[in-house]
Amino acid sequence: MLKKLQHKFMIIAFFALSSLIMVQMIAVNAVTIYQRDTDLKTALTLIAENNGRFPDNYDRNDFLEDFIHPIIGYDSTEKTPYSERYFYVEIRKNVVTNIHTANNPTVDDEKAFRYASDVFGTAEGFGYKGNYMYLNTVNGDNSLIVFIDFQKELNDAITLAKASLFIGLITMILILIPVYWLSKWAIKPIADNMQRQKQFITDAGHELKTPLAIISADAEVLEMCDGENEWLTSIKNQTERMSELVKNLVKLSKFDEVRKKRENALFNLSEAVIDTASGFEAPAKHAGKDFEVSVAPDIFFRGEESEIRQLVSILCDNALKYSDAEGIIKLSVYKSGKSTVIDMYNTCEYVDPNTVSRLFDRFYRADASRSRETGGYGIGLSIAKAIVERHKGKIRAFTNGTTAITFKIIL
Repeated sequence: MLKKLQHKFMIIAFFALSSLIMVQMIAVNAVTIYQRDTDLKTALTLIAENNGRFPDNYDRNDFLEDFIHPIIGYDSTEKTPYSERYFYVEIRKNVVTNIHTANNPTVDDEKAFRYASDVFGTAEGFGYKGNYMYLNTVNGDNSLIVFIDFQKELNDAITLAKASLFIGLITMILILIPVYWLSKWAIKPIADNMQRQKQFITDAGHELKTPLAIISADAEVLEMCDGENEWLTSIKNQTERMSELVKNLVKLSKFDEVRKKRENALFNLSEAVIDTASGFEAPAKHAGKDFEVSVAPDIFFRGEESEIRQLVSILCDNALKYSDAEGIIKLSVYKSGKSTVIDMYNTCEYVDPNTVSRLFDRFYRADASRSRETGGYGIGLSIAKAIVERHKGKIRAFTNGTTAITFKIIL
């Protein structure tokens, strides 16, 4: 239980921190892309407004670089030769009158003409053509189409994205270390509290054994002296029930303590189940109930045989107690892939589908009055669940309508 709680804490903490890192990475990249796009549009607008001439006093006004500049002492926004690779084409009355490629040595007049021809006639405004952003301005029959190379900005954005992704992944991996230690620290109060509870149950169980034994002995002495009567019989029955309850509570509290001490051994699970279930055939027949056992032969399992026998005994006893009059009980054991499956099915008078998940809670009884009649304390299925979890298995309950219930164990 503590391991599951620690794992949940780690998953939640890791997910929260990773989400924060991812949001920051996305925000930085989005702001950078937006800033570059805005910068390119500003440059195109300035060139168009200056009749194809780039202003000498242009300032990019990049807030990211304005922040970095005082720290590193380098201003990358300073205009250098060919820092803005652009060209433009002037068209008057559908005739190209001027092609300017001096500011982009990688483009000749032919390429510029081809680019302008593709853009000419489109809506006025910004657009993209290849690795160029363009601005198409129209003034009557005259058009000025300015192209600016954004390949550098694109490469910078890709580089930033790769770097931020790499740094983000490394950061997420490094986060696991403090999250692991913090998870231990976070669940320590819970672990200490659970340990105190287990110790209390163990100590109380040992302390209760003596007075229960004395009460039982005194009741037997009184019975020998005064003869049997309903009061003494009731005292003996309740003492036996209390002794059984104390024994189960101590056993349940010790399951986690002896988890690592459990010795696994390979045994014939089919024979163990058949042998355990055979002890319930006579009581079932006496109660007028149909008890069917279907076990695949020679299923071997590595675990603690005594605990698996106790698991089957709890399931059979539970089905026998809570099945309806002349009900049907079916116990099946079979292989499903590499797993071993134990199914316990029984009909019943009524089972609320909303309470099925609570059947494994300690002291939970779906029908308290019926449980008193059958002698149940609502702890048997808790022990069954603990046994299954100790063997790295899963147990769940589900209803077939509202008049039958099935317990499925996968080992």
